Amino acid sequence: MSKVSLRRLLSRLAALALTTGAIAPASAEAAGAPPVREVDAVDDAELVTDLPIDPEHIDELDAAAALGRGLALALSEMRPLAATHIASTWALSAHPVRRLAVAHALEWTFKLVGDALIIDHLSRDPEPAIRTEIARAAWVRRSVGGDPGVLRRLAEDPDPQVRATARRAGPDIT
Repeated sequence: MSKVSLRRLLSRLAALALTTGAIAPASAEAAGAPPVREVDAVDDAELVTDLPIDPEHIDELDAAAALGRGLALALSEMRPLAATHIASTWALSAHPVRRLAVAHALEWTFKLVGDALIIDHLSRDPEPAIRTEIARAAWVRRSVGGDPGVLRRLAEDPDPQVRATARRAGPDIT
């Protein structure tokens, strides 16, 4: 079975974040609107297929954190549909490193269509580390319409780390 290396995946995410192409009309830029970045590399196999990630002698939690930071930067620069496609593909992945990376990415504040659905889905993940990170993401994104029911549910999670993280979100959660 083929694997994608962590280093290669990080370089792809960095390239995505740095790839720009103005798609906003010149009149929008003249009116002071921020430039919109276009990313054409969304069909990159390492990003949208479910290849396992080879962490290259790095702890999986550290690998997911590094991927999450890169993913957050890339998603924040992408067009909404492409960003949602990658985030949801990774959230549905069979590989926990990808799911954990999405959970880490959602802890950063940027607009993402469907982020509440991804948070809800990952809050039911069988891996406690993913549920812990998604509790942090739900707390960070609560001000932009996140579902407070996720934090309430995670505050009653069977795993003590998940419970503690969700309960730290605030006194109104428990």
